[in-house]
Amino acid sequence: MIQTVTGPIAPEVLGFCQPHEHLFVRRTPAAEVNPALQIEDEARSVSEVAAYRDAGGGAIVDCQPGGAGRDLHVLRRISRETGVRIVGVTGYHMPGFYPEGHWRFSESREALQERFLRELTEGVREPGEEVPVFPGAVKAAIGTDGPVGRFAVCLRAAAGVAARAGVPLILHTEYGAGAVEAVRICEAEGLDPARIAVCHVDRQASDYAPHEAVARTGAYLEYDTIARYKYHDDPSEVALIRHMLELGYAGRLLMSLDTTAARLRSYGGAPGLTDILGRFIPMLMDAGVSRMEIDEITRENPKNLFM
Repeated sequence: MIQTVTGPIAPEVLGFCQPHEHLFVRRTPAAEVNPALQIEDEARSVSEVAAYRDAGGGAIVDCQPGGAGRDLHVLRRISRETGVRIVGVTGYHMPGFYPEGHWRFSESREALQERFLRELTEGVREPGEEVPVFPGAVKAAIGTDGPVGRFAVCLRAAAGVAARAGVPLILHTEYGAGAVEAVRICEAEGLDPARIAVCHVDRQASDYAPHEAVARTGAYLEYDTIARYKYHDDPSEVALIRHMLELGYAGRLLMSLDTTAARLRSYGGAPGLTDILGRFIPMLMDAGVSRMEIDEITRENPKNLFM
Protein backbone atom coordinates (compact mmCIF):
# COMPACT_ATOMS: atom_id res chain seq x y z
CA MET A 1 0.00 0.00 0.00
CA ILE A 2 1.03 3.63 -0.59
CA GLN A 3 0.49 5.95 2.37
CA THR A 4 -1.19 9.20 1.31
CA VAL A 5 -2.27 12.12 3.49
CA THR A 6 -5.83 10.77 3.43
CA GLY A 7 -4.87 7.15 4.09
CA PRO A 8 -3.33 4.12 2.36
CA ILE A 9 -4.15 3.28 -1.25
CA ALA A 10 -3.32 0.37 -3.52
CA PRO A 11 -0.44 1.16 -5.92
CA GLU A 12 -2.66 0.28 -8.87
CA VAL A 13 -4.88 3.34 -8.28
CA LEU A 14 -2.06 5.91 -8.15
CA GLY A 15 -2.51 6.97 -11.78
CA PHE A 16 -0.52 9.74 -13.46
CA CYS A 17 1.90 10.98 -10.81
CA GLN A 18 4.32 13.89 -10.50
CA PRO A 19 6.61 12.71 -7.69
CA HIS A 20 8.37 15.96 -6.76
CA GLU A 21 6.20 19.02 -6.23
CA HIS A 22 5.57 21.65 -3.57
CA LEU A 23 1.89 22.52 -3.13
CA PHE A 24 1.78 24.35 0.20
CA VAL A 25 4.84 25.63 2.09
CA ARG A 26 4.77 27.93 5.09
CA ARG A 27 7.33 30.70 5.48
CA THR A 28 10.89 29.57 6.24
CA PRO A 29 14.27 31.36 6.29
CA ALA A 30 14.69 30.26 2.66
CA ALA A 31 11.72 32.43 1.68
CA GLU A 32 13.55 35.49 2.99
CA VAL A 33 16.07 34.90 0.22
CA ASN A 34 13.59 33.67 -2.40
CA PRO A 35 9.94 34.62 -1.68
CA ALA A 36 8.76 32.06 -4.27
CA LEU A 37 9.61 29.35 -1.74
CA GLN A 38 6.60 30.40 0.34
CA ILE A 39 3.37 28.83 -1.03
CA GLU A 40 0.87 29.64 1.67
CA ASP A 41 -2.54 30.39 0.13
CA GLU A 42 -4.66 27.30 0.58
CA ALA A 43 -7.40 28.39 -1.84
CA ARG A 44 -4.85 29.06 -4.60
CA SER A 45 -3.20 25.70 -4.00
CA VAL A 46 -6.57 23.97 -4.21
CA SER A 47 -7.23 25.73 -7.52
CA GLU A 48 -3.84 24.63 -8.90
CA VAL A 49 -4.31 21.00 -7.88
CA ALA A 50 -7.87 20.97 -9.25
CA ALA A 51 -6.55 22.12 -12.63
CA TYR A 52 -3.99 19.31 -12.50
CA ARG A 53 -6.80 16.84 -11.79
CA ASP A 54 -8.85 18.17 -14.69
CA ALA A 55 -5.85 17.76 -17.01
CA GLY A 56 -5.55 14.09 -16.06
CA GLY A 57 -3.36 14.14 -12.96
CA GLY A 58 -4.02 11.48 -10.36
CA ALA A 59 -1.34 11.85 -7.69
CA ILE A 60 1.41 14.15 -6.42
CA VAL A 61 4.26 13.77 -3.95
CA ASP A 62 4.73 16.98 -1.95
CA CYS A 63 8.42 16.98 -1.04
CA GLN A 64 8.52 19.53 1.79
CA PRO A 65 9.66 17.78 5.00
CA GLY A 66 8.91 18.60 8.62
CA GLY A 67 10.43 21.74 10.09
CA ALA A 68 10.91 23.22 6.60
CA GLY A 69 7.45 24.70 6.05
CA ARG A 70 5.50 21.44 5.68
CA ASP A 71 1.82 21.33 6.68
CA LEU A 72 0.42 17.83 6.20
CA HIS A 73 -3.01 18.84 7.50
CA VAL A 74 -3.43 21.46 4.77
CA LEU A 75 -2.27 18.88 2.22
CA ARG A 76 -4.95 16.52 3.52
CA ARG A 77 -7.61 19.17 3.03
CA ILE A 78 -6.33 19.90 -0.50
CA SER A 79 -6.44 16.20 -1.32
CA ARG A 80 -9.97 15.78 0.02
CA GLU A 81 -11.24 18.83 -1.85
CA THR A 82 -9.68 17.94 -5.20
CA GLY A 83 -9.61 14.15 -5.17
CA VAL A 84 -5.92 14.15 -6.12
CA ARG A 85 -3.91 11.70 -4.03
CA ILE A 86 -1.08 13.45 -2.20
CA VAL A 87 1.89 11.77 -0.53
CA GLY A 88 3.68 13.78 2.15
CA VAL A 89 7.24 13.28 3.39
CA THR A 90 9.26 13.14 6.56
CA GLY A 91 13.03 13.66 6.55
CA TYR A 92 15.09 16.81 6.04
CA HIS A 93 15.93 19.47 3.44
CA MET A 94 18.79 21.85 2.65
CA PRO A 95 20.13 23.96 5.56
CA GLY A 96 18.69 27.24 4.25
CA PHE A 97 15.16 26.18 5.11
CA TYR A 98 15.84 26.04 8.86
CA PRO A 99 16.42 28.66 11.55
CA GLU A 100 19.64 28.70 13.55
CA GLY A 101 19.63 26.07 16.29
CA HIS A 102 17.16 23.76 14.58
CA TRP A 103 17.38 19.99 15.18
CA ARG A 104 18.45 19.64 11.52
CA PHE A 105 21.91 20.87 12.53
CA SER A 106 22.57 19.03 15.77
CA GLU A 107 20.62 15.83 16.39
CA SER A 108 22.50 12.56 16.29
CA ARG A 109 21.89 10.00 13.60
CA GLU A 110 19.95 7.90 16.12
CA ALA A 111 17.78 10.82 17.20
CA LEU A 112 17.04 11.73 13.59
CA GLN A 113 16.06 8.15 12.83
CA GLU A 114 13.74 8.10 15.82
CA ARG A 115 12.16 11.38 14.72
CA PHE A 116 11.59 10.27 11.12
CA LEU A 117 10.36 6.80 12.07
CA ARG A 118 7.94 8.21 14.62
CA GLU A 119 6.32 10.37 11.95
CA LEU A 120 6.01 7.40 9.59
CA THR A 121 4.55 5.06 12.21
CA GLU A 122 2.60 7.38 14.53
CA GLY A 123 1.74 10.19 12.14
CA VAL A 124 1.84 13.96 12.63
CA ARG A 125 -0.76 15.53 14.91
CA GLU A 126 -1.12 19.30 15.18
CA PRO A 127 -2.92 21.11 18.05
CA GLY A 128 -6.67 20.77 17.57
CA GLU A 129 -6.31 17.90 15.10
CA GLU A 130 -7.80 14.64 16.35
CA VAL A 131 -6.60 12.42 13.50
CA PRO A 132 -2.88 12.26 12.67
CA VAL A 133 -1.60 12.53 9.10
CA PHE A 134 1.00 10.03 7.91
CA PRO A 135 3.84 10.78 5.49
CA GLY A 136 4.55 8.13 2.88
CA ALA A 137 8.17 8.80 1.89
CA VAL A 138 11.44 10.19 3.24
CA LYS A 139 13.08 13.34 1.87
CA ALA A 140 16.87 13.73 2.00
CA ALA A 141 19.32 16.25 0.58
CA ILE A 142 23.00 16.57 -0.25
CA GLY A 143 24.95 19.66 -1.27
CA THR A 144 27.43 20.55 -3.97
CA ASP A 145 30.16 18.51 -2.25
CA GLY A 146 27.97 15.42 -2.10
CA PRO A 147 27.22 13.26 0.95
CA VAL A 148 29.90 14.59 3.31
CA GLY A 149 29.93 15.93 6.87
CA ARG A 150 26.51 16.73 8.31
CA PHE A 151 24.88 15.76 5.02
CA ALA A 152 26.25 12.23 5.42
CA VAL A 153 24.92 11.93 8.98
CA CYS A 154 21.43 13.02 7.94
CA LEU A 155 21.47 10.91 4.79
CA ARG A 156 22.37 7.74 6.69
CA ALA A 157 19.56 8.42 9.14
CA ALA A 158 17.03 9.00 6.37
CA ALA A 159 18.11 5.97 4.34
CA GLY A 160 18.04 3.66 7.33
CA VAL A 161 14.52 4.74 8.21
CA ALA A 162 13.30 4.41 4.62
CA ALA A 163 14.70 0.87 4.50
CA ARG A 164 13.18 -0.05 7.85
CA ALA A 165 9.77 1.42 7.05
CA GLY A 166 9.66 0.17 3.46
CA VAL A 167 9.09 3.58 1.88
CA PRO A 168 10.93 5.48 -0.88
CA LEU A 169 13.67 8.05 -0.36
CA ILE A 170 13.55 11.22 -2.47
CA LEU A 171 17.02 12.73 -2.75
CA HIS A 172 17.67 16.40 -3.49
CA THR A 173 21.00 16.93 -5.24
CA GLU A 174 22.78 19.95 -6.69
CA TYR A 175 23.00 19.09 -10.39
CA GLY A 176 23.52 15.45 -9.38
CA ALA A 177 26.82 16.12 -7.55
CA GLY A 178 27.69 13.14 -5.39
CA ALA A 179 24.56 11.26 -6.40
CA VAL A 180 26.20 7.89 -7.05
CA GLU A 181 28.09 8.09 -3.76
CA ALA A 182 24.83 8.95 -1.99
CA VAL A 183 23.06 5.96 -3.52
CA ARG A 184 25.90 3.71 -2.33
CA ILE A 185 25.58 5.10 1.20
CA CYS A 186 21.85 4.42 1.13
CA GLU A 187 22.52 0.91 -0.10
CA ALA A 188 24.93 0.34 2.79
CA GLU A 189 22.09 1.34 5.13
CA GLY A 190 19.93 -1.41 3.65
CA LEU A 191 17.92 0.65 1.17
CA ASP A 192 17.39 -0.86 -2.28
CA PRO A 193 18.43 1.68 -4.97
CA ALA A 194 15.12 0.92 -6.68
CA ARG A 195 13.46 2.77 -3.76
CA ILE A 196 15.50 5.95 -4.37
CA ALA A 197 14.52 8.87 -6.63
CA VAL A 198 17.52 11.11 -7.38
CA CYS A 199 16.34 14.64 -8.17
CA HIS A 200 17.68 17.60 -10.16
CA VAL A 201 20.42 15.81 -12.13
CA ASP A 202 18.77 17.30 -15.23
CA ARG A 203 19.63 20.83 -14.20
CA GLN A 204 22.47 20.13 -16.57
CA ALA A 205 21.36 18.37 -19.73
CA SER A 206 24.49 18.54 -21.88
CA ASP A 207 26.74 15.95 -20.23
CA TYR A 208 24.89 12.64 -20.23
CA ALA A 209 27.53 10.71 -18.28
CA PRO A 210 26.23 11.60 -14.77
CA HIS A 211 22.72 10.57 -15.80
CA GLU A 212 23.92 7.23 -17.09
CA ALA A 213 25.96 6.66 -13.93
CA VAL A 214 22.94 7.20 -11.67
CA ALA A 215 20.74 4.99 -13.84
CA ARG A 216 23.30 2.18 -13.63
CA THR A 217 22.96 2.14 -9.82
CA GLY A 218 19.32 1.07 -10.19
CA ALA A 219 17.99 4.33 -8.70
CA TYR A 220 15.41 6.48 -10.44
CA LEU A 221 16.29 9.78 -12.10
CA GLU A 222 13.53 12.27 -11.32
CA TYR A 223 13.66 14.95 -14.05
CA ASP A 224 12.13 18.27 -13.04
CA THR A 225 13.90 20.98 -15.06
CA ILE A 226 11.06 21.26 -17.56
CA ALA A 227 10.31 24.91 -18.38
CA ARG A 228 13.14 26.08 -16.12
CA TYR A 229 14.89 28.23 -18.66
CA LYS A 230 17.54 29.64 -16.33
CA TYR A 231 19.11 26.17 -16.61
CA HIS A 232 18.42 25.20 -20.23
CA ASP A 233 15.66 25.05 -22.84
CA ASP A 234 13.06 22.31 -23.25
CA PRO A 235 14.55 20.83 -26.45
CA SER A 236 17.65 20.03 -24.37
CA GLU A 237 15.42 18.24 -21.83
CA VAL A 238 13.71 16.31 -24.62
CA ALA A 239 17.07 15.30 -26.09
CA LEU A 240 18.25 14.08 -22.67
CA ILE A 241 15.12 11.98 -22.16
CA ARG A 242 15.40 10.51 -25.65
CA HIS A 243 19.04 9.64 -25.01
CA MET A 244 18.16 7.80 -21.80
CA LEU A 245 15.31 5.99 -23.52
CA GLU A 246 17.59 4.90 -26.35
CA LEU A 247 19.93 3.37 -23.74
CA GLY A 248 17.03 1.36 -22.34
CA TYR A 249 16.42 3.39 -19.17
CA ALA A 250 12.67 3.98 -19.58
CA GLY A 251 12.17 2.07 -16.34
CA ARG A 252 14.44 4.43 -14.41
CA LEU A 253 12.91 7.82 -15.28
CA LEU A 254 10.36 10.02 -13.50
CA MET A 255 9.07 13.48 -14.45
CA SER A 256 7.90 16.37 -12.29
CA LEU A 257 8.13 20.17 -12.06
CA ASP A 258 9.52 20.95 -8.56
CA THR A 259 7.07 23.83 -8.24
CA THR A 260 7.52 27.09 -6.39
CA ALA A 261 5.01 29.94 -6.20
CA ALA A 262 6.72 31.42 -9.26
CA ARG A 263 5.91 28.22 -11.19
CA LEU A 264 2.23 27.90 -10.16
CA ARG A 265 -0.41 29.64 -12.27
CA SER A 266 -2.77 30.10 -9.34
CA TYR A 267 -0.05 32.19 -7.67
CA GLY A 268 0.51 34.25 -10.81
CA GLY A 269 3.44 32.18 -12.05
CA ALA A 270 4.20 29.86 -14.96
CA PRO A 271 4.13 27.25 -16.38
CA GLY A 272 1.68 25.73 -13.89
CA LEU A 273 1.19 22.25 -12.52
CA THR A 274 -0.48 21.08 -15.74
CA ASP A 275 2.53 21.81 -17.95
CA ILE A 276 3.79 18.25 -18.28
CA LEU A 277 0.36 16.91 -19.20
CA GLY A 278 -0.68 19.79 -21.43
CA ARG A 279 2.52 20.84 -23.19
CA PHE A 280 5.62 18.76 -22.47
CA ILE A 281 4.22 15.30 -23.19
CA PRO A 282 3.06 16.45 -26.64
CA MET A 283 6.61 17.76 -27.19
CA LEU A 284 8.01 14.34 -26.30
CA MET A 285 5.58 12.58 -28.62
CA ASP A 286 6.44 14.96 -31.46
CA ALA A 287 10.08 13.96 -30.87
CA GLY A 288 9.26 10.28 -31.26
CA VAL A 289 8.69 9.18 -27.65
CA SER A 290 5.90 6.61 -27.60
CA ARG A 291 2.76 6.66 -25.50
CA MET A 292 3.92 3.41 -23.91
CA GLU A 293 7.20 5.01 -22.83
CA ILE A 294 5.38 8.07 -21.46
CA ASP A 295 2.99 5.89 -19.47
CA GLU A 296 5.93 3.96 -18.07
CA ILE A 297 7.63 7.16 -16.90
CA THR A 298 4.53 8.87 -15.51
CA ARG A 299 2.42 5.96 -14.26
CA GLU A 300 4.32 2.68 -13.90
CA ASN A 301 7.58 4.04 -12.51
CA PRO A 302 5.98 6.14 -9.72
CA LYS A 303 3.92 3.12 -8.73
CA ASN A 304 6.97 0.85 -8.74
CA LEU A 305 8.99 3.36 -6.68
CA PHE A 306 6.50 2.90 -3.84
CA MET A 307 6.09 -0.89 -4.17
